[in-house]
Amino acid sequence: MSDLATTAIDLFNLIELIRPWQMASDTKVRIGGYSDGGYVMPGITRKSNRVLSIGIGNQVSFDDDLIGQGALVYQFDHTIEDTPSRHRNATFFRKGWGPRDDGNFLSLHSMMALMDWEGARHPVLKFDTEGAEWSCLAHAAPEDLNRFDVLVGEFHGLDLIRNRQSFDTAVQIFSKLAASHRCIHIHGNNTAGFTNISGVPFPRVMELTFVKKDITAFFGFSNEPIPGPLDAPNDHKSADLYLRAF
Repeated sequence: MSDLATTAIDLFNLIELIRPWQMASDTKVRIGGYSDGGYVMPGITRKSNRVLSIGIGNQVSFDDDLIGQGALVYQFDHTIEDTPSRHRNATFFRKGWGPRDDGNFLSLHSMMALMDWEGARHPVLKFDTEGAEWSCLAHAAPEDLNRFDVLVGEFHGLDLIRNRQSFDTAVQIFSKLAASHRCIHIHGNNTAGFTNISGVPFPRVMELTFVKKDITAFFGFSNEPIPGPLDAPNDHKSADLYLRAF
């Protein structure tokens, strides 16, 4: 099967794994700035006091917003010398995310071991790792992912899922997340635009937000427009990506 191309039916089956749900007991908020680095989150995120933020670069509006709400934020990025955050609640490690511990890279489990979990409330995992997320999430233990009430991140290189091996990896990861969490928000990153997969336009990069199933109730699938009222284009010089107008 690995040499077969991804069909439109395959793609629609994958989309079902990340189809946004409508929360019945929470509302959405935007955390961070109205540009690249800000994310649409469940309101419960503002009550979080533990955040694992992987891949920050010079974009720390999300982290600083939650620090302002009283959260301890643990930042990991091997590509910068130090964090732009200037607050004692930001703890920076010059380490990258890897599928396993290897030199300058740490697994999710090892990163979590560096956090203070005592009294943790509504932990959040945020990542923007320019494509490393696929192999890292594939190797992440479900029990580690389950410790986070909210997960949000950018998924890069989605044009590669036209290849069966990359498609199967995406299905594996989204199925793993769907076992414990539900997607509640999708936003296409307009800096990368669309690709065409078996005649279906599909974003090359998407921001996805997941909420643990047991911390909120759901009405069912959402019918809100994509982008929604809380979204903002990553690149303000270009139009946002419209995935569902109605």
